[in-house]
Amino acid sequence: MEKLGILAGNGTMPKEVIEHCKAIKRDFFVVGIEPFVLPETLYETPHILVKIGEIGKIFKYFQANKVKEVVFAGGIRRPSFKELIPDWEGAKLITKLAIKKMSDDNIFRVLIDEIELKGFKVVGAHEVMPQMLFSEGVYGKTKPSKEDFEDIQIGIKVAKTLGELDVGQSCVVQEGIILAVEAREGTDNMIDRISALKRDGKAPVLIKMAKPKQEIRVDLPTIGTRTIEFMKKNGVKGLAVEIGSTIFLEKEKVIKMANEAKIFIVGVKD
Repeated sequence: MEKLGILAGNGTMPKEVIEHCKAIKRDFFVVGIEPFVLPETLYETPHILVKIGEIGKIFKYFQANKVKEVVFAGGIRRPSFKELIPDWEGAKLITKLAIKKMSDDNIFRVLIDEIELKGFKVVGAHEVMPQMLFSEGVYGKTKPSKEDFEDIQIGIKVAKTLGELDVGQSCVVQEGIILAVEAREGTDNMIDRISALKRDGKAPVLIKMAKPKQEIRVDLPTIGTRTIEFMKKNGVKGLAVEIGSTIFLEKEKVIKMANEAKIFIVGVKD
C-alpha cells in the first residue's frame, strides 16, 4: 500500500481513517486544516497544521514525507475569498476557480486536478475504508413502516432534484409533505428547522442522498452521532440513506443511539 496523505477537516472521519491506517499498518501523514480539524484527531499522530489557502505548504510536506495517495477526510467549510490568505500555489488555484462557476463540484474537481498534477493520486475515503459505506437494509432494531417507505420514496425524488441543482443532499418528509430541504445550512441545521413545522400524527423521516454528479472522492454524504442527536431532539423517527455512496461514521455507536431512541436507519437504492 502506498503512503497515504490525510487532509483532515472536522468531525470524526479523520480519526477513523487514522485508526484504520494504524490497524492495517499503512504508513500515513496528516495535514490538519485549520480551524476545522479537532485537536484530538492529531494526538500522537504525525502531522502539520495549515490554513485553507496554504496549498503550497500542503504539497511541500506531502512530498517531503513521500506521500503517494491523498484522501480528504472530514468537513471543511467553503470559505469566501475574503477569508483566504493564500500562498503562491493557493493564489494560482484561486485564479483558476475565479474563471469557473463556483459550484462545490467545480471547486472539488479543480482541487483534485491540482493535486494530481503534482504527482499524487486522490482517493476517496470509501476506497481507503470500504466498510464505511452504507449497504442495503435496516440497521438496528427499529424498522420503517409501509407509510415510512412512502415518505422515503418522495424524499428520494426531492433529494435527487436538489442534488441536480447542487443545492443540498437531504430533505425531511412527513405524511407526503416536504417539511424542509437542505441548502447551505447543512443537514443538522435543516433538521433543527422542522420542529415548528411538524404536524400531529406520524413522525417525519429524514432522507439523505448523494448528488447525481457528485465528486465522490471528496464530498460523499456522511451520517454520524450528531445526525441522530438532532433527529431525536426534533422528533424525526427515521433515516433513509443511499447505499454505496453514503459514509457511516461511528457505526456501532450510532446504531446504539438509534435503538435507544427508537429511530430506524435504512439503506436504500435511489
